[in-house]
Amino acid sequence: MQAEILMIGSELLLGQIEDTNATYMSQVLAENGINLFQKTTVGDNQERIVAALNNALDRSDVVLCSGGLGPTEDDLTRESVADAVGQPLEFHEEIWEHIQSLFARFRFPITDNNKKQALVPKGAAIIQNPNGTAPGLIVESDRGIILCMPGVPRELKYMLENIVVPFIREKFDMKGVIHYRVLKVCGLGESRVDDAIGDLMSTLSNPTVGVLANLANVRIRITAKADSLEQAESMIDEVDAQIRERLPGLVMGVNDDTLEGVVNGLLQDRGWTLAVTETTSGGMIAQRLTAEGARQFVGGQVIPIDTLELNGRDKTGLDLARKNMLDYSSDCGLSVVSDPSSGITIATFITPEGEAEWQFGRAGTDERMQARTAVVVLENVRRHLNELDTGPV
Repeated sequence: MQAEILMIGSELLLGQIEDTNATYMSQVLAENGINLFQKTTVGDNQERIVAALNNALDRSDVVLCSGGLGPTEDDLTRESVADAVGQPLEFHEEIWEHIQSLFARFRFPITDNNKKQALVPKGAAIIQNPNGTAPGLIVESDRGIILCMPGVPRELKYMLENIVVPFIREKFDMKGVIHYRVLKVCGLGESRVDDAIGDLMSTLSNPTVGVLANLANVRIRITAKADSLEQAESMIDEVDAQIRERLPGLVMGVNDDTLEGVVNGLLQDRGWTLAVTETTSGGMIAQRLTAEGARQFVGGQVIPIDTLELNGRDKTGLDLARKNMLDYSSDCGLSVVSDPSSGITIATFITPEGEAEWQFGRAGTDERMQARTAVVVLENVRRHLNELDTGPV
């Protein structure tokens, strides 16, 4: 069978919101062995939505739609689907009662336009929505199947995982699984990772290996197709071991692991706390640790580069790290001192076992450079705690 995705909403075309739903849907479909043929985005125009649906039904067995199920005039998915399959819309009293009960529970005033969400193409099955007012739809016709979900991510995710994917797998008698694991590497560029494992990417067919880089890390995705999850995991394990052998100590984490989370875990294993002082990294290290919920991080500060003077002399990174350790009664201190004029960033890390310093040939105050500096510094902390080689990355 073959599926495709139709994203509906002018806000997506205009770039007003990031289309995270399409990415998530693609990932879930791939994990479940559902072949995705195409993704299309269309604005809030009924004629264009109907045309997109007709084109999709000409190509694919299943069309998964997101968005356009709300109560406003520009929510046109129901009308468009009914048009595409040649069925009238019918009012479902039970849906309207459910909507009314939700409004009453939260003490919101209800308006008549919400009745629109109780309209369903004749013969369609309803997907209950425990997280919102708009139900999803399963519309089967002799041309194919249209599955409609809301655009609100929390509502879509529930329907996709619990209703839509199981429905597709049962409908098309799909037995196998496609499973993947992502290995994350920090401090190496995509080209260096490719140089180490490029032959695996070009020669392996099951599992397959792919590489995707972003600002935070290089992600190595190992994907296996098998009869069971256990078999897929076993197949992935073999390739995982080969990659780790070629990149010794450089795989920072797996799947949802974050660099700051791994660093926090290493500190926790030792019972050490950490305080951080930053200059032109702008507090990005502290922000990442805080967002991760890193309990070993006990505090930090961001100071302007031009105020680094102590007792008539310039403060060093070592001075800053020591002072912050005293201020926050921490076991470890980390400082980042950057000089935009020279292009040098110096990171100093103090632990109960000693001191380490790293210099990087980059500095700057823009948001991207702050994020890059945070990654480089935290990766060196990770390697240091793991007794690996550190330095420019």
